[in-house]
Amino acid sequence: MPRHALLAAIFALLSYPFLHAAETPEAPIGHLATLSPDDPERMEMVRVQILLDRANFRPGKIDGLGGEFTQKAADRYCTAYALQPGARLDTTSIPQPYRTYTVTQDDLMWIGPTATKPQDQVKLKRLPYADTWEELAEKFHCDLNFIQILNPSFKEAPKVGETVRVPDVEPFAVQSVVELARQRRMQKRTGAAATVSPSATGSPLAGAPSASPIAAATPTSTPAPEPKRRLVLLRAPRIIELYENDKLAGCFPCTPGSKQFPVPPGKYRILSNTLMPEFRWDKSVLETGKRSDTAYELPPGPNNPVGIVWLALNIPSRGMHGTPNPDQIGRNESHGCIRLANWDAWVLAQRIKAGTPVEVQ
Repeated sequence: MPRHALLAAIFALLSYPFLHAAETPEAPIGHLATLSPDDPERMEMVRVQILLDRANFRPGKIDGLGGEFTQKAADRYCTAYALQPGARLDTTSIPQPYRTYTVTQDDLMWIGPTATKPQDQVKLKRLPYADTWEELAEKFHCDLNFIQILNPSFKEAPKVGETVRVPDVEPFAVQSVVELARQRRMQKRTGAAATVSPSATGSPLAGAPSASPIAAATPTSTPAPEPKRRLVLLRAPRIIELYENDKLAGCFPCTPGSKQFPVPPGKYRILSNTLMPEFRWDKSVLETGKRSDTAYELPPGPNNPVGIVWLALNIPSRGMHGTPNPDQIGRNESHGCIRLANWDAWVLAQRIKAGTPVEVQ
């Protein structure tokens, strides 16, 4: 395909107006051919995906190929920032879509023995990543194959001290989740506010991302009041929209239930926000929706069936949660819950509290 045609495909993603949930037609989806990660057209698509990712209008896994969720995120980004529908997004703030990252000892903290069957998983103390490739793909919000082709010289998974190329996004780290969970427990005991420390989220020494294109708020002596938040789950587009003070503030691809166990439309609320949850694997619940006396209590970890967070809904056995299979988000079915990539679930875990309204459309 000629280069000018490929470049046109990039901006075809951004050339259609935002579609409201009540509308049935959807805009055409643009995809790039599978090119080298250093091909100018694919690099530009990575820039678009990074821009959206940084602004919390999440495009799904970063792969430089575009597609359905990249376009849906771009539509909502234009709406949120009062841009003309279909406006070409300005990616000049991202001159280089890739940066280097040196694997640290901390990256090995959540790598270890894994299992796929619940009868084997229950024997483990935690459910970690299988290797550093899987950990790095999730840390930098990207497709597992994409991070490997970004680093073709590696014959084996990277080791501590080795440097890899990664998309220039804010890294997600399981240890950040562990740290916030610890602070929340402390908060319950002491009343102190829980925050994630810089060391938990990644320091400049570990390779921090470039400045976000969205300007940060100027620090003040009086902290700004927390915005009033609500979520809207759009089942057909498979998108969760985040609103702050009734303004669209982000969107996240999801897997919303299945034909057998759909998430019913209506108005609900979040009952609880649990970080690093254990999961009660009950075959009867998964197949019939009915609880049985035979189940496995699976340990926490990024490869737990509900990932790194469980946001319980006031619907029995239903919630929003992470997943060990981010590449399948929006493309498979769940047993009635709402799945998100762990890196997206982490954004919501830091913002959503018990009582947050959730509207399912």
